[in-house]
Amino acid sequence: KKISWAAFKFSSQDWDRVKDCKLILEDANHIQQVFSASKNISIYKAIPALETLLTQWENKLADEKFKLYHPAIKAGLAKFRKYYKKFDTRPAYVLSLFIHPYYKLHWIELHWGGAEAQAAEIAAGNKNAKNWIDEAEKLVEATVRAFVPFHVILSHCCSSRWHNTGTNAMNFRRKLQLL
Repeated sequence: KKISWAAFKFSSQDWDRVKDCKLILEDANHIQQVFSASKNISIYKAIPALETLLTQWENKLADEKFKLYHPAIKAGLAKFRKYYKKFDTRPAYVLSLFIHPYYKLHWIELHWGGAEAQAAEIAAGNKNAKNWIDEAEKLVEATVRAFVPFHVILSHCCSSRWHNTGTNAMNFRRKLQLL
């Protein structure tokens, strides 16, 4: 049986759906490119990149324009959240942010929050809210104790090369000196 090529012609509505799918897939493609385009170690990019993708797809889930694709977006979010939760058991990701010359603890404080964010979450009813700065500091302290000789810790934390000179950095420097 011969089928006319005209049967495969896309309507303008079909093309709109293709464009919508392209927008959804561009988010994931951009994140994938973050990792594949780099010739350098890029583990510090993992958490920010995945959080960016989660936020973009959560926004699309809230957008009526993408309602047709909500089941697929929900499935994608569930899969990404599964892997995102694994970051909690892999200290290398947080450590990579901490030792990065630009990010340090500032990225964690800005995106996850410290004591103030924890207090606000508790006030909003989240009894399991965490002070993520405190959690990151504990993780770094435990790693430092396990792997780094004390004289190296002091020379790094007390040198002028310490990038972040804010209150959190000074308090953390004091804590490390007490180790």
